[in-house]
Amino acid sequence: MPTRTQLLRAAHDDIFATPGTDTARSAIARFRSPLTRMLLGSDGLTTTLLESWAGSPLEVGDVTLRFVRAERAPRGAAALLGTEGDVLVRHSTLTDARGRMWSWNQVVAGPAGEPALRRCLTDASAPVGPALRAAGARLGRTVVRAGVTPWPPDPREQAAFRTYRLWCGDDVLAAIHEVFNPAHVPADLREAA
Repeated sequence: MPTRTQLLRAAHDDIFATPGTDTARSAIARFRSPLTRMLLGSDGLTTTLLESWAGSPLEVGDVTLRFVRAERAPRGAAALLGTEGDVLVRHSTLTDARGRMWSWNQVVAGPAGEPALRRCLTDASAPVGPALRAAGARLGRTVVRAGVTPWPPDPREQAAFRTYRLWCGDDVLAAIHEVFNPAHVPADLREAA
């Protein structure tokens, strides 16, 4: 089980990593947009930050939920969770009132955790972060990867992403991979020095 103070880099061959990215902090610093840097480096709720950026509430869309053995989970997720048992895999998007997609999200959660928190992870009607906060969870994040990756709805476009461990107190609750729509969240990088 990982401890709160560990900062492990994801392996290059897992779905939670993108070849060519650097350590999380230096990768975030390479983005031109200060808003993108703030979003990727934040320890706050992604939904709240995106709603501020969008100027409107965001809704969950296109949710799929499945339980799989850890070895069938997205590569690297079980290692971030420190589990070998069954895991929940949740894919979702966040969209604004006009139907514009802001993010594509993948959440992988292990079997541990309080039942109320597990319900938040499987509730397809609510974003994970706000639902967990409403349930009283003390949340924190450790960003393990960040950079650019193909935008899932259109792989020809490059999008900003971050992958992190979501902590509830001292326990890892989930491994989360968020990819942000480049139409709204600039993915342009600064020139290398």
